[in-house]
Amino acid sequence: MQQLKTITKKTTTTVESVHAETVYAVMYNCFRNLAFVDADCTGSSYYVKSANIFAQLQELYCSFASTTDYVALDSVMQCFTNNITYTDESSLFTQAVENTAMQNIKLENYICLSA
Repeated sequence: MQQLKTITKKTTTTVESVHAETVYAVMYNCFRNLAFVDADCTGSSYYVKSANIFAQLQELYCSFASTTDYVALDSVMQCFTNNITYTDESSLFTQAVENTAMQNIKLENYICLSA
C-alpha cells in the first residue's frame, strides 16, 4: 500500500519588469526636478509630491538593487500612483520618465486621474 505524499508545485507568473538602471534613471530625473521650487501653493504641492515620489523610488531601488537586476513595473508605477491624483500633475510622471525606457508607458493605464 502506498502512502500519501505532498508534492509542492511551483507556478511562475509573467509580469512586466524594468531593469535597475531604468529605475535609477527615473529616480535621478526625480532628484533633478527637486531643484526647482515655485513660490506659490501649487508649486509647493508639486515639490512635496515630487519629493515623495523620489523617496519611494529610492526605497524601492534600495530594496531590490543588491539582489536582482529587474523589478516589476507595477512596483515602480505605484510610487507615482501613490502621489499623483489630478491630470495636471501627470507632468511629474512624464518629467521623471523622460529619456528612459519607461518614456512610452502611459500613466493613465495605471491610475484614473481626476480633472
